[in-house]
Amino acid sequence: MNEGALNRDRFEIIEAYLLGTLGPQERARFEQDLQADAVLQAEVDMQRENMLAIELGGFDRLLQKMRSEAHENGFNWSRYLIPAAAAVLLLTAGLWWMNRPSDAERLFAGHFTADPGLPVTMSATEDHAFQDAMVAYKLGEYAEARTKWAPLLQQKPTNDTLRYFMASAALAMNDQVAAIPLLQGLQNDTTSVFHTKAQWYLFLAYVKVGDATNARAVRLDDQATYGERAERIKASL
Repeated sequence: MNEGALNRDRFEIIEAYLLGTLGPQERARFEQDLQADAVLQAEVDMQRENMLAIELGGFDRLLQKMRSEAHENGFNWSRYLIPAAAAVLLLTAGLWWMNRPSDAERLFAGHFTADPGLPVTMSATEDHAFQDAMVAYKLGEYAEARTKWAPLLQQKPTNDTLRYFMASAALAMNDQVAAIPLLQGLQNDTTSVFHTKAQWYLFLAYVKVGDATNARAVRLDDQATYGERAERIKASL
């Protein structure tokens, strides 16, 4: 198959994804590829913007046709309806453009998945407060988990498990300011079982806030789980 055919196939599957016409299995495979491929993410974003531009152009032609037909038939309601419809569309498009995620945010969203958490032993009594917070964390109630873990962390400020999951919950809530100092401490603690994961999440936190210098300084090259993904992200910064 030649390069042109490959490009056409890639274009068609991206188009099908954006139009929502992929089957469940195809969509799942495509989204898996999308998370791991920064170039594909950029192509999807570009094609989405092109489709929007085409839609705007098509709507403009429709307005012109309506205006022409209204003029021929002697109606003057289009003087009010058409400008109003155009204003609504332009306002919607403008809001979408201003609020669309940045490249850094798209990279973060494409690669961040909150740690699934630790198994909860409901029979445990000595760590009941920690386990209770972990239940909330695993249910996605990150604010509740942080509130319950906070006093425990004050009592045990060097506890790596508390620091790690407080940081993970903060990242899941887009609170990089709170997460970064906790992860920096774990990155420097090579004895912690969370050391490597903390490096990965610290790297993503730097990416999210647009700190390319510190992101590139996080060394994940020799990590089998994160090394290749980190290098692809760094190439996109």
